[in-house]
Amino acid sequence: FEAEKICLTIDIGTNTEIVLGNKDELFTTSCASGPAFEGMHITHGMKAVEGAIEKVKIDPETFEVHYETIGNTEPVGICGSAMVDIVAEMLKTGLIDRTGKFKVNKSTEHFQKVNNEYVFVIAKPNETRSGTPIIVTQKDIREIQLAKAAIHTGCSILMRKRGVSTDLIDKIFVAGAFGNYLNIENSIIIGLLPDVPSSKVKFVGNAAGSGAIMSLISKKEREKAKEITKRTKYIELAIDPSFHMELAASMYLPHKNLDKFPTVKKLLEKRGLIKANRP
Repeated sequence: FEAEKICLTIDIGTNTEIVLGNKDELFTTSCASGPAFEGMHITHGMKAVEGAIEKVKIDPETFEVHYETIGNTEPVGICGSAMVDIVAEMLKTGLIDRTGKFKVNKSTEHFQKVNNEYVFVIAKPNETRSGTPIIVTQKDIREIQLAKAAIHTGCSILMRKRGVSTDLIDKIFVAGAFGNYLNIENSIIIGLLPDVPSSKVKFVGNAAGSGAIMSLISKKEREKAKEITKRTKYIELAIDPSFHMELAASMYLPHKNLDKFPTVKKLLEKRGLIKANRP
């Protein structure tokens, strides 16, 4: 709110709050991104506590899965940051397509059939605390797509209303407990964050809580908050004419229009996962 250049703030949660603007004018909205990033509605989802798989990489040659857990203990489940990694890694290795659909590769034992449906095994039974595999299902991928699509749609509509493009964004502030664990590159690859250099993305933790405390203990900060509201315009996403079309386009990985994500497009072309445009 004091910046000369355009900044974007995304406070990720079950309801994600988004603010775009600078010292002259602020646009804000709220989107129902759901609880998937907090581990809900995910087969083996859990909060970011000890035993949660928090980081995942998939070898592009062997498709072997490498992961890290919070506390370096035997895995119990998967937290939201790891789900972002999983979707991005599966896209980069061709194990899902841009619609999020599994591309079953029978050369890897990580794809297995359970109840007549394919699942992708992240941690094998002998690796987990429970002695049962930790898996990702097609539905789990869809839950992440829905959540990230809601957030990207909110950002896109605010940017259009404010008349700015991605390259004009000077900083992206990511708030919320979930944000602290995010891999920036993978967040861009799935279309959760706009395609900007990672140096522009800053994690600010529980900014809403910090702001509330500041307002409670300081009259000056309360007055400042009141002033900010006077130059803040709230945008209701659901009544915007482009909402449903943008939401559908944002379900793709990273987006139906790959030109909105040039670095991801270049990466997928380089790996032969999409055809390169020829002049």
